[in-house]
Formats: sequence, structure tokens, C-alpha cells
Amino acid sequence: MVNNEKEILRTTDIDKKSRLVKRLVNSGISYLEKWEKVPFFSRKKYDGAKEICVIMVNDHQMEKAMEILYEVNNGESLPAADRNKKEGHTLSDDDFFDEEDHP
Repeated sequence: MVNNEKEILRTTDIDKKSRLVKRLVNSGISYLEKWEKVPFFSRKKYDGAKEICVIMVNDHQMEKAMEILYEVNNGESLPAADRNKKEGHTLSDDDFFDEEDHP
């Protein structure tokens, strides 16, 4: 059995999850949504949430899915790679994830 799914979002924000899922579906990207229970003593980290939503996509669709996640987080298109090079900006996890969303 091969497991090619990679986590792209871990959040308690249902609106963000819904926007991302809608964009993934509209773009033809299959995804896996799972809910994990947050242990009692870890809930402070997630503002008291009892569950957290984890969205995963296939490795082969990761690039497009990350572009969509960037757009959902920032409300704009992913900067072009050549524009990043000219400006000296390289993309990092911080460009894609909120503090609570890091996988």
C-alpha cells in the first residue's frame, strides 16, 4: 500500500476549511479530510477546540493545492517564481500556514 497523501492544512477555522475545500473541488483536486480529537491539555494551543480538521492531498497535486491554499490564506494569487527571484523573496512555510495551521 502506497500512502501519497500529504497534509496541507490543519485548522480549527471552519470557514477557511470550507473555502479551501470548495476551491480544491472546483479545481478538480481530490483531497482527504479527517478530524482529530485534541487532547484536553493541548486545547489551549487551539483556543479550546475539541477537534481539529486536517486536509490532505495527493503528492502529485501538491503544487496546485499549495497555490490554492496561499490564495485562501492571503486572498491573492501565488507570486510568480521569477518575480520572487527578482525581489529576493523565497517562499517558506510561513507564506502558506497560519501559526495554528503548521502540519
